[in-house]
Order: sequence, then structure tokens, then C-alpha cells
Amino acid sequence: MLRWLGRRWRFRQAVHRAATAEAAALPGGKDVVLIPCWRRPEFLWHCLSNLAQTEGIADLSILIRPDTGYSPDNLEVIRAFADRLPEVRIDFPVPCPYRRTKQSANVLLGYLRAAASASRFVYLVEEDVMVARDFFLWHRAVHASAGDLFCSIAVKNPNRQHQLSGNPEAYYLNHGDYCSYGVCFDRRVLRQLIAPHVNPTYMRNPKRYLRRKFPTSQISLGFVEQDGLLRRIQEQSALAIAYPCLPRAFDAGYYGYNRPGGIEGTLQQRVQKLDGIIYDIDRMRELAAPEFAERCVTISLNPPSWTTQRRTEFAV
Repeated sequence: MLRWLGRRWRFRQAVHRAATAEAAALPGGKDVVLIPCWRRPEFLWHCLSNLAQTEGIADLSILIRPDTGYSPDNLEVIRAFADRLPEVRIDFPVPCPYRRTKQSANVLLGYLRAAASASRFVYLVEEDVMVARDFFLWHRAVHASAGDLFCSIAVKNPNRQHQLSGNPEAYYLNHGDYCSYGVCFDRRVLRQLIAPHVNPTYMRNPKRYLRRKFPTSQISLGFVEQDGLLRRIQEQSALAIAYPCLPRAFDAGYYGYNRPGGIEGTLQQRVQKLDGIIYDIDRMRELAAPEFAERCVTISLNPPSWTTQRRTEFAV
């Protein structure tokens, strides 16, 4: 009983510290790349390999959050990239005592930890998200062009079908379709709009919290984890999401969290096998569970050159 109470007290303290942390950026501070990971080190290897090849990565700080119960192989992967990446911090979270919001706690508290030190932007790149070489350039350019945004998201919108032009200089604005793939937030949005909802009440019973705080939401209560919370916050906000007409990232996680499947072998063998799958759309769809196969996409990680970002229109 004392251990049970102790876990909850320590977690409540961690949530409080993150939500009320001093929000002043450090002098000479850098923008922060937040990378949550768990038990797919082979994906993390490819994620870090692509990040190491992006333009502007040397000017960023990387914050890696291995969730409770993580694979120790994640640490081996991180060490392997020590010479190829800039400043890397590993932040081991206080364990979340609530099973339903365990993954959400890792991401949301990671967002707030990153926002407390970021110069301006916080990027979320989950372990199974592969980014193009101009990933960071695109995010910064679209924020400069569009003005105040809820966030920018670099993947093809997985919630809505658009006939994208493929123009590397075009983006469109959207409401209601937040997803956690290749995201960029201005730290002010994280502190002002999101931090108030990162609290023990949400963590303990997310469905009840969302029903009470967002009673008019059009989003199903089947979506209560962190992405469902963020979708509701954006839904009631006047701020839009920017999506590219030429995606700069893709979700390669055809197996893993809530998706069956996997690869056997040593870490090196799994990394090599994954290399022959996630960059080949036909191969990935062949191996994905049928209900996820059509959602599998890949992109060119070497997009054409461009000089600016211009808004285009969609009926959404």
C-alpha cells in the first residue's frame, strides 16, 4: 500500500514540476528535438540515422525519453550515434502509475520539459518516424510564412485524403487533424494551451477529464490518449495546423504500439532487416497487418530544393 501511494505521489510531483517549470529560454539556447522511445530500438536506429543527415541538426538539442519498461538496446543505439548527433540528453521519466496514460505521460511531460529550455521550437520525432533532409528547414519556413500556428506537421495528413500537388514550396492549413508524426510546436503554445491540461486528473481518468473539459468536442471518446487530448485543444483553438503539399516525414511503424508484428534477431540483424522494409512501400504493406496496410506510406528523404513556403487552399 505504501509503495502504491509512493508511486502516485512521485508521479504527481513530476507532473506538477513539468507543468509549472520556468518557461524562460536559456541564453544562447537551442531548439529541442523530443524523441520518445520504448521497445523498438531498430526503429530508433533508423530514426537517428535520418536525423543525423538533416540540414541544421548541429544547431539543435536532442532530448530522448525512454518510456518505462524500455528496451536496454535503446541505450546502445544512442551511444552508437554519439559522434553523429549534437547535444543529446537522456531523460528517464518518473513511472506513470496509470496504464491508460503511460505513453501519453511520457510524451506530454517530454513536451513540457523540452519547452522549458527550447529557444523557440520543440520538434516531436517518435522512434518510428523517418524525416527528410529538409525536415527542420521546412518547419521553420512554414512557421515564418503562416504566422501563429497551433503546430506544423510534416507527414501526409493521415486523417483526411487530399490530392497533394507535390509542390515543395506549398503548404495548407487545417483544423481538427492533429497527429503525432513529425510535429513542431512553438514553445508558447505548449506552455499556454497544453500545459494546463497536463495534470493528474487527466492522467488518472482521461475519458472523464475530456468529457468534462471538452463537452462539445466532435472527437470520439475512443481517442483519449495524448494525441486525442491535443486534437481537442486544437479543435477549440483559433490556431491552425500547417501540413506540407510535399511531405517531409513518414510513419514507418508498421508494427509496434497497438500494431501486431515484429522482427526477430540481434539488434544489428533487426536494423538490417528493417532497412529493406520501411523504405519500400510494397514490402511494408505486405508485412503490415491488413487493417494498417493502406495507411503505410513512404516518401523521398531527399526532396527537391526550394526557397520559400507559400500557402495553398483546400476545402476542409
